[in-house]
Amino acid sequence: MESVLIKRRKLLLLFLLGVGTPGLALSYLAFRGIRNEQASQERRRVGEQRAVSQLISDTLAREIAAAERAVARAVARGDSGGPADLGNALSDVKRRQPLVEEVFHLDDRGEIQFFAADLLYRRDGSLASSSTRRWPSAVAAKVQAARRLEFQRRDYPAALTAYRQVFVAVSDPVLRGEALVAIARVQRKARQWQAALASCGRLVGEYDGVRTATGLPLGAVARLERGSLLLAAGDSAAALGVFLDLYDGLLNGQWALERGEYAFFAGQANDSISAALGRLGEGDSAEAYRGRLADLRAREAKRRHRTDRLLLFAAAAGEDLRARLGTDTAHAAPMGQRFALESAGQTFLVSVPDGARGRAGVWGVLANADALAGLVRRTLEGHLDPAASDWVVKGRDGGTLFRRGEPPAGPVTINATFTDNFPPWLIEFHQRPQSSYQRLFASSQSIYFYMFLLIASILAFGLVLTIRAVSHELELARLKSDFVSTVSHEFKSPLTSIRHLAEMLQAGSVPSEGRRRRYYDVLVEQSARLSSLVTNVLDLARIEEGKKEFSFELLDLGALVADLVAATQQRVGHEGYVVEADIGESLLPVRADRDATAQAIGNLVENAIQYSRDAKDIHVRAFREARQVIVAVEDHGVGIPASEIDRVFDRFYRGGDALTRTVKGSGLGLALVKEIVAAHGGTVRVESEVGRGSTFFMSLPAMTERDDVENPGH
Repeated sequence: MESVLIKRRKLLLLFLLGVGTPGLALSYLAFRGIRNEQASQERRRVGEQRAVSQLISDTLAREIAAAERAVARAVARGDSGGPADLGNALSDVKRRQPLVEEVFHLDDRGEIQFFAADLLYRRDGSLASSSTRRWPSAVAAKVQAARRLEFQRRDYPAALTAYRQVFVAVSDPVLRGEALVAIARVQRKARQWQAALASCGRLVGEYDGVRTATGLPLGAVARLERGSLLLAAGDSAAALGVFLDLYDGLLNGQWALERGEYAFFAGQANDSISAALGRLGEGDSAEAYRGRLADLRAREAKRRHRTDRLLLFAAAAGEDLRARLGTDTAHAAPMGQRFALESAGQTFLVSVPDGARGRAGVWGVLANADALAGLVRRTLEGHLDPAASDWVVKGRDGGTLFRRGEPPAGPVTINATFTDNFPPWLIEFHQRPQSSYQRLFASSQSIYFYMFLLIASILAFGLVLTIRAVSHELELARLKSDFVSTVSHEFKSPLTSIRHLAEMLQAGSVPSEGRRRRYYDVLVEQSARLSSLVTNVLDLARIEEGKKEFSFELLDLGALVADLVAATQQRVGHEGYVVEADIGESLLPVRADRDATAQAIGNLVENAIQYSRDAKDIHVRAFREARQVIVAVEDHGVGIPASEIDRVFDRFYRGGDALTRTVKGSGLGLALVKEIVAAHGGTVRVESEVGRGSTFFMSLPAMTERDDVENPGH
C-alpha cells in the first residue's frame, strides 16, 4: 500500500512538472494577450473618437463659413436694390442654408431688425396706425346721427339708411370699410341675416387688406363677423369653416398684426371654433374639423415659439451685441466673430461674417441650433459604431442637449469641443460596455479567451484523469491485495483439513470404518472446494482474455436446475440448509454450455448459502417469461444495500458491511456469473433489501422450433 501511495505522489508530481507548469505559463501568456488586446482596442477606439470629433468640428466650421459667405453675398446684392430685393435675397439664403435661422441687422442705435423674418406677429406699437384718418365735416354729422339711431333709439332701418348714405358719401377705402362694417352690424341687429352675410362677403372681397382707423384689419373682422352670423343662423358647419379659415389666415400672416391684435383674433377664433364644435355634435365631419384644428394649433405653437424667440432677441440682445461688436467705425471690433449670446434666459448662436459691416450698422446671422444638432448627430451616427461607443452632447451648463439612445453607462473616454467653441457644446464619448456574447464570440479577444479556457480545461481534465487513474490503480491494488489474502485463506483452510485427515488416515489412527468413510467424504468435499475455486479464477481469466471456448447445445434448463439443487441439498443438508427447486411448466430449451451454465447457477446458489445467515431456506425457481428462460435464486439473508447493488458483479468486490466481510469468499463468483451469462446472450440482475434477503435473476434466450430450423448448426 505504501508503494502505491508513493507511486501516486510521483505521478501527480510528474503531471504538475510536465503539464501543469507549462500550462500555467501558457495561461499567463494568454491572460497577458487579452490585456494587451484590450489596451490596443482602447487606443484604437480613442483614436477613432478623436478623428470623428475633429471631423465634426471641421464639418461645422465649413458649413457655417459657407452660410456666412452666402449671407454676405445676399446683403451685397440687396444693398443695390430696395428693401423688397433685400428681403427676397435673404429669404433665398435661408431656404438654401438650413444652418441659418435668421439674418438680422444691428444699427448704430443698437436696434435689431429682421428683413426676411416670417414672424407670426410684431411687437406691440411697431405697426403704423391709421388713427389720423378723420371723417369729412359734411359726413361726420351723418355718422353721429346714424350712431344715435343705432345705439340710442335702436331704429335699425333708419340707422341702416344713414350708414348707407355715409358709405356713398366717402371715397377713402378705410372710411368706406368702416361704414360697411357698421352696415353689416346693423343688419345683424335687424336680423337681416342674408344681407349681413353679403356685406361681410363684400368686406372680404374688397377691403381684406384695409386696416381701420384703430388699426384692426377689416378682413379678419369681417371673417369673424361672418362666422358669428352663420353660427347664429344655425349653420354650424359653415361657421366652423369660416372660423378655421380665419385661424389659418392668422397663422399664414395674411394680415400684419401686433402681438396684442394677434392674441385677440386668435382667442376669438379658438373660442368661436369651440362653440361651433359644441353645436355640431359628434360625427365624421366633427372629427375632420377637430383634426384640422389640432394641426393648426400645432403650427401655432411652433410659430409662436420662433416668433417670441426672435422678438426677444430683437428687444433684449441689441445692447449686448453693441457692447461686444461696437457699431461705430472708429472702435469696431474685428468681424468674423462667432459666439454664444445669453440674453433673457435664452441662448443665441451669433455669427458676424467678414465684410458684414456697413455704413448703417452690422449684419449678423443667428445660427439654427436644431440644424447644427442634426448635423452633429448625423456625423456621429455615420462614423461611430453604435455597438462600441456612446456619445452625449452637453451645453455650457453641463445639461444634456441630445444623445444616442439611453444614458450611457460606460466610462468617459474623451471630451471634445468645436472650433472657436462654436457652438459652445461639449461632446462626451463613452466606451460602451460589451455584452457577454460580444466578449466571448464577437471580439478579437475571444481567441485569447478560448486559448485560456482550452488550457484551463486541459489542465483540469489532465488532473482529474490522473487522480482517477491513480485512484483506480490504488483501488485495484487494494482489491487484488484483498483477493490474494482471501484466496490464500480459502486455499489454506481446505489444504489444512486435507493434510490433517490424510495424516490421520496414513497413521492408521482412525478407530472405525464409519469414521474413515466420513474422513474420505471430507477429503473429497475439500478437494472439490479447491477445484471450484481454481476453476473460477481460471475461467474468469480466460473469459476476460477471450480464450474461453463454450460448447453450445440444446439444454433443458429445468432439469439442470433440479439436478444442481438435489446435489447441493445432499451436500449442505446436514448443516440445516433447505434448498428447494420450483420448476415451471412448458420451459423451452436454451442453447448453452452445460458446464458453464451449471457453474453460473451453482455460484448463485453458493452465494445464497453463504449470505443466508440464520434463515437457511434457499428457493431456486426456473420459469418462462416471453422468450426468456429465467432462473431465480432467492435467499432470506443479510441483503445488499442499495448503494452497492451496482457493484456486486465487479471483480474482487465484496460488501463493505462488517457482517458480509466475515463470510468466506474470493469475490469472483458473481463476476464469473455475469461474464458467463453475457457470453450466452443473457442478462443477470439482483433485487435486494437489507435484512430481508436477495433474489438473483439469470435470463437466457429460449430456443423455439423456428430457431432450430433457421440456425441448425448452432
